[in-house]
Amino acid sequence: MKKLITIPLLTVVLLLGLSVANGEDVYAATTQEVSLTLSNGGTYYGEVQDGKPHGKGTATWGEYKTYIGEWKYGKRSGKGEFIITIPETTQVIYDGTWGYDKQNGQGTLIEYSKFNEFSEEYDRATAQQGSFKSGIPVSGYSVIRDYTLESEVGFRYTTDDVIVAYALTDTNEMNAPLKAENMSLFAFVNLKKGSGFLMQYTDDSQNMYQYGTYKKDSSGGTLLYNGKIELFNRHYDEISIANVQKSKIATFKAVPTSEKLYSYRERIIKKKLYLLDPYISNFKKLFNQL
Repeated sequence: MKKLITIPLLTVVLLLGLSVANGEDVYAATTQEVSLTLSNGGTYYGEVQDGKPHGKGTATWGEYKTYIGEWKYGKRSGKGEFIITIPETTQVIYDGTWGYDKQNGQGTLIEYSKFNEFSEEYDRATAQQGSFKSGIPVSGYSVIRDYTLESEVGFRYTTDDVIVAYALTDTNEMNAPLKAENMSLFAFVNLKKGSGFLMQYTDDSQNMYQYGTYKKDSSGGTLLYNGKIELFNRHYDEISIANVQKSKIATFKAVPTSEKLYSYRERIIKKKLYLLDPYISNFKKLFNQL
């Protein structure tokens, strides 16, 4: 049985963080390098001004947390890299822009995690590249690879208006033309236009396909507002079709079919693969960082 990859918009909130500074004023009046003990318990070595980190420097918090980069008036600000390494469970690396002591601006966040402390190797890797606000990724590219699911990998791109997501059942297909039989999930929603679809291969016998008009819900997610949901069941040689109106199922019927599941999926996906063309290159680059 094939396994699904769920592709949530992953949110990793780092515990320490700071003010976007640009240009030369970060380094203005910086004349010395010293060691300091920070108010939050960290140790700093680098350039200072008025007794505070200002310019370029390195801070560490215990054994596991390190920041290397730019500072302004005692705060992490500008370009910098923050690394958290807890050998038993996690490694998190953020490389990008900081502001107000948090990730703010463009950056790349990579996290490796173990499901338990007894794992010898990491069980999951995620990478996010794009815009961050107050330590949270708000738009851009995401890749998630669950090593416990053999070779499956999921991809997601989000902005305020567009959601693109797909999952491959075999990472060996990364450098080959995408094929319907290797995709366990494929979604494209344009909230500005209101249109979209989701194709999800639930297991060896079923496939769910929904399409129509989408809207944002109260939690910030998306929902099918008006459209159809088709559930293909190979065991019964039928497609169950639900008509959705205002986010509720209005009618439901089962339609017999002689079409094979693989051909049904391929017929639908092939027509839509072109939608991934603008995103594939960046997905591959981010995947190669894991």
